[in-house]
Amino acid sequence: MECITYKVPIPWKDEKPGLHRMILQIQTRPGMYLGSIALTPLEHFINGYQAAERDYGINWHGYLFPLNFYYMHNFADFWLKTECLCAGWCYNILTVCHGDEEKALNLFFDLYQEFRQLEMKRYWKAILTKENIEWNDNMEHACIMGEYGKEPIYKNPIALYVLELTIPAYMLVVETEREVHTEALFFSSAEGTKKNSRIQGGVEKYFGKINIWEEVEANNLYFDKSIKIH
Repeated sequence: MECITYKVPIPWKDEKPGLHRMILQIQTRPGMYLGSIALTPLEHFINGYQAAERDYGINWHGYLFPLNFYYMHNFADFWLKTECLCAGWCYNILTVCHGDEEKALNLFFDLYQEFRQLEMKRYWKAILTKENIEWNDNMEHACIMGEYGKEPIYKNPIALYVLELTIPAYMLVVETEREVHTEALFFSSAEGTKKNSRIQGGVEKYFGKINIWEEVEANNLYFDKSIKIH
């Protein structure tokens, strides 16, 4: 992928406070914020910003798009067609640019603008039945290890959402009584998301068979709850 340098108006002053707003602001004067025109300092800045958000318990809520910056890992892998999927956006962008930090920073901002425009075409929603919730709570097919032993993957789940994105990828969103959880990785197909993907768990692994899905055309979702990456 060619690394292109260009300047565009950055409307960061219209953005809500948060990492997205900060990145748009950095793009206007990267040398001032990062100390150099290079990608690696930006990665350090973003990692520190995200660590501060976690330490202060800052929760993301409201509209689902633009997606949490965490999904830049998945998005960069998709566009760069990188083989090292677990290396992260910074490593893979630097690899494509053969270690040239300035070119890598320019490419990052190119990709980031595309990432900010990512939306969904439609989504499928399913209300969980008593049987689906029992499947999750029984922990026979999937569980996590908590402080006091095994715990269900999701606590008090109520609904599922399978999102078809404007790139050939899909997301799984699980709504619980208090929170909304988005699966950390993109899925390659709607069927794999609704059933059970070979690479990662799908809906049926967590909740068993879902009989009724309601399809809705939309480009965003709003939740009046904390949205967390699962």
